[in-house]
Amino acid sequence: MVRIVVAVIAAGVVGTLANSVIVAALTPNAFIALATSPGRNAVAIAVAALLPVIYARVSGTIAAIIALVALTIIPSLLAKLVFGIGAPWPFVIGVNAVYAVAAWATYLVIAPTGGWRPSAGPR
Repeated sequence: MVRIVVAVIAAGVVGTLANSVIVAALTPNAFIALATSPGRNAVAIAVAALLPVIYARVSGTIAAIIALVALTIIPSLLAKLVFGIGAPWPFVIGVNAVYAVAAWATYLVIAPTGGWRPSAGPR
């Protein structure tokens, strides 16, 4: 259980860092302000908390697809509809896809998912 909590927190933070890099590179926003925002990190961790739920219900490629879609679309909806981000939808979805991939990959490295990990090969 502790490992899953650590994985969720790490996934949210790493996802926020990746998202902050791309947003700072493409907009006038400062990386440090983006990356260290408590609100951004809290939302990112809360959304990453879906990962153990997804992997508890399904596995393999289906879990990966659901995870990547959820971790892209949910923050995008929040950004546009709750936080009032004025950027165009394709931009918001694109930068949140960066968050999704980074968060998902981080979670897979840390958490036991019961599946979908690269094989160690024949033994």
